[in-house]
Amino acid sequence: MDPVKVIIFATAFLLLLFLGRKLSARSESIEIPRPPDTKPVTNDYLEPDRKTPALVGSDLPFPIYLPEITCDRDGRYNRPEFLNYYFEETDLVLGPKDPEAFYDNFYLEARDIENNHNVLYKYFVASPLGLKKALADEHLPAILLKEHAFIFARWDLPLILETISKNIIQGYAEASDENADELPNPDGPGKSK
Repeated sequence: MDPVKVIIFATAFLLLLFLGRKLSARSESIEIPRPPDTKPVTNDYLEPDRKTPALVGSDLPFPIYLPEITCDRDGRYNRPEFLNYYFEETDLVLGPKDPEAFYDNFYLEARDIENNHNVLYKYFVASPLGLKKALADEHLPAILLKEHAFIFARWDLPLILETISKNIIQGYAEASDENADELPNPDGPGKSK
């Protein structure tokens, strides 16, 4: 075989290969629109009870204003860092079925920056009609409401979050003030004068 023919054949082959790659790199993928009446194919028939996971507070923008975290000269912080919040049963985005008659446990996760440990606060929140519903649903003769319960006129997530976070910040400040008022015992811990 003649070397000139081999070179021409190899050059033509490489040129076609190069041209094919250039054309395929330039091509754009085009999405074919779906007809409006058709639904996407899902495997709901395989898993009918499967729900999409509920969003929690760390997945959403924080809906209220909080004061900046500051540290005083003694190394005490004005508030904890709020990490997450969620309800036991109620979806944060959809809210309860009836905003006028709701009750649920609300959780707020915070980090104490000074000691670097996480705290999970739990509160019972309800509306007046929700309390009545809770008594009926749970078959209770009474509900004991202590300091970790809040009653709201109706479902209002920003108001619930603002009220509870202010309560935590106030308790955080009071605990800091109590610790600041304690004078160190010169005889050592546990010894009294």
